[in-house]
Amino acid sequence: MGAWTILADGRQVLRHLPWGTTESDCCGLGMLRNLVRRGLRPPVSLTSDGGPGLLRAIKETWPTSLRFRCWGPKRPNVLDRMPDAAGAEVKSPVVALHGAPTYEEGR
Repeated sequence: MGAWTILADGRQVLRHLPWGTTESDCCGLGMLRNLVRRGLRPPVSLTSDGGPGLLRAIKETWPTSLRFRCWGPKRPNVLDRMPDAAGAEVKSPVVALHGAPTYEEGR
């Protein structure tokens, strides 16, 4: 678990990289509280995986921020559940959905 900020000019800034790999409630909440102590204002939007500990920490720390599901771990999960024969047929629409510029185009 780590935290990056994407600035208005497109630059990416690493904000936090904790020791270890745990995704428990206390670690997620600790990471977000650390970011707030260091001056990070509530983000307009953020992207995270679906780990329950991090989701609870986000809701507690920044309840008004929009949260989006990260497609990094999601896409392989979808494709892994498809039969091998359907893989090619399904992969293209899943990739297109991920890259859709608008909600309407994604639908």
